[in-house]
Order: sequence, then structure tokens, then C-alpha cells
Amino acid sequence: MLNLIQKYFKKDSSNKAKLRENFSFYFFSLPEHSWIIEQNLKPHFEKLFQHLPAGLIETMMTKYPVTFVPSEAMKGLRKPGQVLTNTVVVFPEFQKLLRTPKRAAVAYLAHELAFLLYELEEAKADPLMAEVGADKFVCDIGLADELEDLLLMLDETIEKRLRLTYLTINHFARTDS
Repeated sequence: MLNLIQKYFKKDSSNKAKLRENFSFYFFSLPEHSWIIEQNLKPHFEKLFQHLPAGLIETMMTKYPVTFVPSEAMKGLRKPGQVLTNTVVVFPEFQKLLRTPKRAAVAYLAHELAFLLYELEEAKADPLMAEVGADKFVCDIGLADELEDLLLMLDETIEKRLRLTYLTINHFARTDS
């Protein structure tokens, strides 16, 4: 499975702050993201951008221009079976999360972004392994605690238990010793 953090981590000494600033301007100027500004959700996205590797930010400006779209904006626009590449559809329960100051909101955004990248890079990946891989990415960029908060908020499922087990074994166990 692709390790996203290694793929997009750059060791160059270019001005990463300027890159983040340019990306932020670009991202929030997209018409698809006007809802983010209107609902005052920018702080969660800006925090996400501070955690992303510079190489991923460059990729999001060139190769994979990612958009986050509220689910209600998709009604009537999408044909059945149409694939939405480069688009994260934000459903109402997660829009509600984004309107709170909870740390889990940033983990949600990071997870959805990583999951989308796994779909783009490894179309044949098992969906559950892509979820776990996206969780690993969230942890690798320093948001393990926020991810735990997010997972604990979700309904009880086998998938949730598996993801929490992976998180516990691979991230919290090694930092507690």
C-alpha cells in the first residue's frame, strides 16, 4: 500500500510558508469552496494545511486539484453512477462537526483527503485498507489524537473497531512506552 507521507514529503529548503499561503489563497478562491467561507469553516481547513507535507500541497495545486463540496450541492447535478474524482462530498453530519471547535474536524478533513488520494493513486486498493491507510496518513501528519476523537464519535461498527485497534497498536502503543 502506498505510504502517502513518504510520497509527498519534500526535503527541499524552499519557502514552504509561501507555498501554504499561495495554496490557501487558491483553495479558498475556488467557487466550490464559497460555502466554507460563508459558514466560517476556514480555521479547520487552515489547520489542515499547516499539517500537510509541502509536496502534497503542490500536488493539490497541480495534479489533483481537490474540492470539498457539501452534499446538498450535489443534488440534481450528478448522474447515477458518475464518479466524482478529486471531490470530497461533505455530508450533513460532518458539516455539523466542521461548525464546532472540536479537534476531530481537522482529522475528518485529513482522513477524507487521504482516502481520496488512495482512490486516485491505488484504484484497486481494498476499501477497508484504504480507510486504514488514510488513518495512517492522518497519524503521520501529527493528528493521531484528533483521529481518535473522530473515531470515537462514529457509530459502532466492525470497521470502526478495526480502525481504533490499528490506531491503538500502531500509534499510541509505541508512544506510550
